[in-house]
Amino acid sequence: MSARLSPIRCLRRIAPAILLSSLIPSGFAKAQSMQGFGEPAEDASSIHGTVLNRLTHEPISRALVYSTDQQYAMLTDDRGHFEFKFPPQEPEPQQNSPVTSDSYGVRSLRRYPPNNRPAEFQARKPGFLPSESNPYNGRAAQNPSQITIYLDPESLIVGNVNIPGSEGELRIRLQLYRREIREGQEHWSPAGTISTWADGEFRFSNLTAGTYKLVTSELIDRDPFILTISPQLFGYSPIFYPGTSDFSSASPIRLAVGATFQANISLVRREFHSVKIPVPDAPVGGQMDIRVYPLGHPGPGYSLGYNSAEQLIQGMLPDGNYSILAGAAGQPGSTGILDFSVRGGPFHGPPLKLIPNTSLLVNVREELESGQSVFYEGPADPAGGPANTASPRQVNVQVILTPMEEFVSDEGGRSQPVQGSREHSLVIPNVRPGRYRLRVQSGVGFAASVLSGGTDLLRQPIVVSMGGSNSPIEVTLRDDGAEVTGTVEDAAKTNRRPDQGQAVNTQYYVYFVPIGESSGQFRQTIGGPDGTFAQMQLSPGSYHVLAFDRAQEDLEYANEEALRKLESKGQVIHVSARQKERLRLKVIPGSDSQ
Repeated sequence: MSARLSPIRCLRRIAPAILLSSLIPSGFAKAQSMQGFGEPAEDASSIHGTVLNRLTHEPISRALVYSTDQQYAMLTDDRGHFEFKFPPQEPEPQQNSPVTSDSYGVRSLRRYPPNNRPAEFQARKPGFLPSESNPYNGRAAQNPSQITIYLDPESLIVGNVNIPGSEGELRIRLQLYRREIREGQEHWSPAGTISTWADGEFRFSNLTAGTYKLVTSELIDRDPFILTISPQLFGYSPIFYPGTSDFSSASPIRLAVGATFQANISLVRREFHSVKIPVPDAPVGGQMDIRVYPLGHPGPGYSLGYNSAEQLIQGMLPDGNYSILAGAAGQPGSTGILDFSVRGGPFHGPPLKLIPNTSLLVNVREELESGQSVFYEGPADPAGGPANTASPRQVNVQVILTPMEEFVSDEGGRSQPVQGSREHSLVIPNVRPGRYRLRVQSGVGFAASVLSGGTDLLRQPIVVSMGGSNSPIEVTLRDDGAEVTGTVEDAAKTNRRPDQGQAVNTQYYVYFVPIGESSGQFRQTIGGPDGTFAQMQLSPGSYHVLAFDRAQEDLEYANEEALRKLESKGQVIHVSARQKERLRLKVIPGSDSQ
């Protein structure tokens, strides 16, 4: 039943009343009726509904339904039904409300609960996940006959790791990675780790629909019986499903909602050899980030440790060709890269040299007709200070670097003001070697051009070399961009019955995707409940404009092949400087966006 307390109709004694009021949890305040204090209140209201499996539309029993403000909660019955009964709504308090007193002469100022009730509910149950396919899921209208909350059944990856010659004493650890889109391109992020059971079985549960890759972690077999016969160590190198040796060639596992994928992996027993690589430039007693992977194929699976006392990278690896990337923290940090091979015996490598990371200089040129500037002086120190202390400099523009490698967890870098400089310059500190995609966020206008050494960084990646000097990044800002306004037409909203008022808080997400070699830049904006939207200072160029009924976290706009699936949807526009364009877009339901 609903979490609601019975109303307090009268006060018998002052002390018990005070004690009772102190024991009532604040979370139940809205569930109390306030009748009996003078004015009549409106009749109590209720919200009822059903929790359903989105795939089968079957009711889900014993699901926990709760309001998003955490004030109400209950379990569904065996038919998936629930009902919340709310206290009567009190009239709004009038200004200068009089102080009242009860029969005992206790004076009190009357309190009024908010004259509203929760407008949105959620549900959860083990084995199910919140459904993101319907933006109106769980939203309640002012007087609904019923609301429906959908849950998606969890997806699973199950399987067996076959270890030849093992009788259950070895447990293999598996790592799962999920495909994500950042800055319009593909990246892989950790999605969980698990160890096999004694029989080699494993189970990844509570997964959302998506694309995954699976790999076993390396394992050294340190069986004492074997070591008494021979000092040679054996083990099992990482295997990527279904049976490859590097991350890039692993087969993606595509999971639908509620699907179960069977993934079986067989391991091969191999000789492992000692690896020792000195790092004389490493800070004594410091920590290092060590990544080792097959030569030219970044990814997880292998590992080496760092002995800070001896400034030594060490561990065990089977025969093969490898790359090692070592990074030391600090300002600036430093990075070392070494390619090496293990061939039939211990490897004692040459010293790995750490080189300080690069700082990139950014020069900003403003061609702003409005006379505004992204550089300005901030307010003086409110705590006071020396009279000759300069006001802090504020910057309303930022240059962001995102690694282009698909398997990189750390962020590339963000610009910041140059300390003590009054020039229109920024610096991106501590940038590791690699290839990066560059993006400019400006509070005034847009980036009309971004160049470095003749390379157009709006179209091409920036390459940061090891220990090398990069040309300054030259950013030109303009504020004569195009203005695009319009309306998103949502047939589902238009055809909704009067009692289906769930679209009150609807938002629409509009994306401007540059086409081909266009000079345009990716932009996104949010439209209001009435479907209207506006995008100001849009860089001149050609765009494919798409409108969705929910945010598109996986919109791979940097991949032309992925965008071809959306060619028949949205509109194509060509805008020039100062142009004003008005559009009418058909909304793309989230289920049709992939």
